[in-house]
Amino acid sequence: MSNINNTSVLVEQYKDDKNLSIRLALHQKYSTNKYGYINWIFDFFDFFDGTDVLELGCGNGNMWNDRVQKLPKECTVTLTDISKGMVDIINEKFREYPNVKTEVVDIQNIHYPDNTFDVIIANSMLYHIPNLEIAISEVHRVLKPNGKFYATTVGMNGMNQYLHEKLKEFNPKINVFNTPFPFNLQNGKEILNTRFENIEMYHYEDSLEITETVDLVNWIKSTSSMSGIEEDLNGVDLYFEKCKDSNGIIRIPKEAGIFVSTK
Repeated sequence: MSNINNTSVLVEQYKDDKNLSIRLALHQKYSTNKYGYINWIFDFFDFFDGTDVLELGCGNGNMWNDRVQKLPKECTVTLTDISKGMVDIINEKFREYPNVKTEVVDIQNIHYPDNTFDVIIANSMLYHIPNLEIAISEVHRVLKPNGKFYATTVGMNGMNQYLHEKLKEFNPKINVFNTPFPFNLQNGKEILNTRFENIEMYHYEDSLEITETVDLVNWIKSTSSMSGIEEDLNGVDLYFEKCKDSNGIIRIPKEAGIFVSTK
């Protein structure tokens, strides 16, 4: 049973950035689109002098590495996460930058006044939220008129579908990665439409070509509390070795993208 938006499970999953770092590393190492997902995301951001930016669910803040010092003049970034452990990490990482603020914030109860931010970012985190209706309402409330809300997510026809089929083949008792994410590329526009009228969606073309099986197995294990894997994975590394093609590569499709909503 998926725990993708179970708050108690997520608190433990993201008490620090160990699990997140494992998953990010797999994509950084094996993605076939060498432009880079974060570079692609940043191409959409409309920052200008004096922009007030809020990121919700920023994790370890890696998206901002080597970027905060390149922001336009007097642009401020407020990095937030529901996990105090993550906020401690980003606070230490960016403490030398006066234009970066850090805070513990729950997207379902954003403690800022109406019309505060020019730009709000939710990068691969909305599918973790128990009450999306409240979350989107809160984002809309604190966003300035004509402000932009950037929300990235995944689809259900990429890596999840591949892993569901392969793990089911490895052990028929393992029935994971088959529950649609609460916020995904297929349903995201409908959810955002509850508050936003001007919404555009863009796909990021990418896939994985994995050569070291241990990296994929570590990725799977890092998700076990969220995905609901309870069965013994002993031997799964040997199974995925057999999934390699004649060039020694495990090829996995990806489905990711971004919604750009204007208030």
